[in-house]
Amino acid sequence: MKNRLFARSLIVMVFAVIALALGGCPGDNDDMTGGGWIVTGGKKVNFGFNFKCKCDDNGIAKVTGQLQYYDRDAGVRFHGVADSLYEGDYDGLLNTWEGRYCGNYTPQPRNLGDGGRFQIEVVDKGKKGPSKEDTLTLTLEGGVYGENGVCGPSAYNMTATLAGGNIQAHGAKERE
Repeated sequence: MKNRLFARSLIVMVFAVIALALGGCPGDNDDMTGGGWIVTGGKKVNFGFNFKCKCDDNGIAKVTGQLQYYDRDAGVRFHGVADSLYEGDYDGLLNTWEGRYCGNYTPQPRNLGDGGRFQIEVVDKGKKGPSKEDTLTLTLEGGVYGENGVCGPSAYNMTATLAGGNIQAHGAKERE
């Protein structure tokens, strides 16, 4: 009886590991929040976001969240809704959490044109307080701000270290 129970437990664990690997969910509670500003071309760019990645009972990643972004100088303002986690990684040695989230964006105001896709990479350097070397990288594809949009023939791309505010990972660090 003990051998059967052990064998069943082992099979369940193997299937759980396979489902987790196929589902792309790095953990049970990988949430990131952030807000503040970066500086590009001497001008402030404001942003705020909250992203959640949780595994369902089958180990499939379910990503939810929202992103607000406003680059007044470039004329880029949108609301994004996250639908996938491209990659998440925690480096225990450096105490750094990095998450790459994807989703759809809608220009604000909506009458500016079609929306498209966004990919944002946010890095929490694990230091306390505002602006402690946290970084943000954003790419917009398609729609009014992507290829052949108001930003010209290439997609909108931006990478910067926060000048104010904070990015914080929740849940990932506790597992390490």
